[in-house]
Amino acid sequence: MSRLLVISEGLTGLSHELGTRWITIGRGDKNAFKIAETSVSGQHCEVLLRGNELVVRDLRSTNGTFIDGKTISEAVLRPGQILCLGRVELRLEISPPASRAAPPATEPAATGVPPRAAVKKNGAKGDGRKIYRALFVDDSMTFLETVTDLFGAREDKSWEIHTAVSPDKALAILQQKLIDLVVLDIGMPLLDGVQLLGLIQQRYPNLKKVVLTGENDDSHRAACLANGADLYLLKPGDTDGWRLIFNMLTTLLQWTDRINFISTSSETGLCNAIQLECLGSNSSVLEVRNQQTAGEIYIEGGVIVHASAGKLVGERAFHQLLSLTDGEFRLIPFRAPPERTVQRQWESLLAEAARVRDGESYSTDDDGTILITKKGRTTQLLPAARPAPTPEAKEPPPKPIPAEASQPKAARSTAGMNFITLEEMMEADTTIISKPGSKGHPPADPKK
Repeated sequence: MSRLLVISEGLTGLSHELGTRWITIGRGDKNAFKIAETSVSGQHCEVLLRGNELVVRDLRSTNGTFIDGKTISEAVLRPGQILCLGRVELRLEISPPASRAAPPATEPAATGVPPRAAVKKNGAKGDGRKIYRALFVDDSMTFLETVTDLFGAREDKSWEIHTAVSPDKALAILQQKLIDLVVLDIGMPLLDGVQLLGLIQQRYPNLKKVVLTGENDDSHRAACLANGADLYLLKPGDTDGWRLIFNMLTTLLQWTDRINFISTSSETGLCNAIQLECLGSNSSVLEVRNQQTAGEIYIEGGVIVHASAGKLVGERAFHQLLSLTDGEFRLIPFRAPPERTVQRQWESLLAEAARVRDGESYSTDDDGTILITKKGRTTQLLPAARPAPTPEAKEPPPKPIPAEASQPKAARSTAGMNFITLEEMMEADTTIISKPGSKGHPPADPKK
């Protein structure tokens, strides 16, 4: 096996076996080849074995990358030459080719069955599924290789991945191909990511643009969002992080300024819109409405500050709007809210709304009472404080029952809504929450 061997005094014997993929070398723990020496940058360079030579690319290191004493940005290291990273010297050792072994058992047999990979690739075509064309721009070939593997290997083949290692190559691809999404790093040589973002915004204003970087800097975030970025995300360090990135990019591509959510399955559209606005540290107002309810959710700098729905405000209004199963919402420019009624983090609000939506449904009345009824019940409950318009005198006299007051056995319909008896109410999986200070409502204690 070919390897890269450190020959500097004090680090002699430190080596790394080379394969067929790009690897990074640096002082940081996330590098495939870690060299703990102060003159080596956190992520110093990346290398790829190609036959009997090694392709070396400098990753904007502090102390530079050299081959036989000459500074390089990208060059080829051959056996006998010295690679220098800061003050650390390395040498390429090429192993002699192994003796030719018997054909592997994984080769296709004479049964006419194609290899497994071919079955997956061929099976993904022609099913009418939306294909997202994304361009990833980063000066690290290792990162681009990882992205291509993660997104391109999906079984549904819903992503078509293009990569560019420099701004000029990225602009060439945008000119030649129809791209839905550009994901770029801000740390690149010559033309940095912020400048490239501004250039893309001028030429392709309707193109979705996301910054994916390792730099968690508020000034960079503000500059990118001001130059047209829809999202500013940090590069993930594990599988869960990549799953979140994938979900965010998919949601961004599916997002439009006006989305209908007529079916129950599309209730998540509003949640995703809120999440995207908060993750992007945006300021906007979401107008939500259907035939019965109209409301607004105010987001300022990625923070939910106010929600209103009818006479409800704050978290109660927020839950009411996210419980709707029909209607529409749209994003409009931010304006100052009439008051600030929400203090909780948006992540906590969405988690609570999801729990409520999955297990309960909301209804409300003009007097401020919210009725929360578990899903699966078919009985409807009129708000407790509203008297029946039918005079008591018109009701049939109750039958005498010893030791108990009489109760109607059948529900009556008044003003288009159903009454239920006290016994039915106690049996139903129902909770009534009264508006603080409202009159005529039963106490919250279920024992009473």
